[in-house]
Amino acid sequence: MKRTTLWYGVFGAVIVALVITGCYIVSGTFVIIKKFTFTTETGFYHELVDVTSEADWNNHKDEIDDIELVGFELWFTNNEAFDVTFNAYVDGPGAPEYTTFADVDANADKVLDNLILPAGPGTKTHITYGNSFKFIENVDKLKKAAFNGKFHFYGVSSGGTASGFVVDSAVVVVTFSAHGS
Repeated sequence: MKRTTLWYGVFGAVIVALVITGCYIVSGTFVIIKKFTFTTETGFYHELVDVTSEADWNNHKDEIDDIELVGFELWFTNNEAFDVTFNAYVDGPGAPEYTTFADVDANADKVLDNLILPAGPGTKTHITYGNSFKFIENVDKLKKAAFNGKFHFYGVSSGGTASGFVVDSAVVVVTFSAHGS
C-alpha cells in the first residue's frame, strides 16, 4: 500500500513540476476543410489549394508531425451524351503550374483514378468524403504534397467532348497530427 502511495506521490510531483516550469506535452489532431473551384479549360482543371491562411494552420504550423488523412468531396455535372472519366493529380507548391495534360501526366502524381461520371443531360454526381477513399491512390504522395499547406490539384476529364462537363466545386479535407511543447 505504501509503495502505491509513493508512486502516486512521485507522479503527482512530476506533473506539478512540469506545470510550474511551463513545460507541457500536448499532442492531437486538427482538421482543415478547404472549398475551392477550378480554373477551367476544356477537360483540364487546376487549383493551387492553400490552407495556410486558415487559423488552425497558423496556430499549429510549426508543430505538425504528420498528415493522417486527406480526402475530397467533389460535385460534377455531366451534360454530355457519353460517360466522362475524371482523374486528379497533385504536385507540391514549388512545382510550376502545368498547362497541359502531358505535363501533368509526366510530372504530377495521380491521386484519384478513373471516376466514371454518368452521361447527362444535367446528370449530377457527388463524391462524398468517405467515398473518395475508394478512388484515392498514391496516398503517401498526396500526404507529402499536403504537408506544407499548399499543393497543386489538377483534374483531367475524358470522354464525350468535355465541353458539357463541369466540376461544380470541390472540397479537400486534411487531418494534421501535431505536438505541443
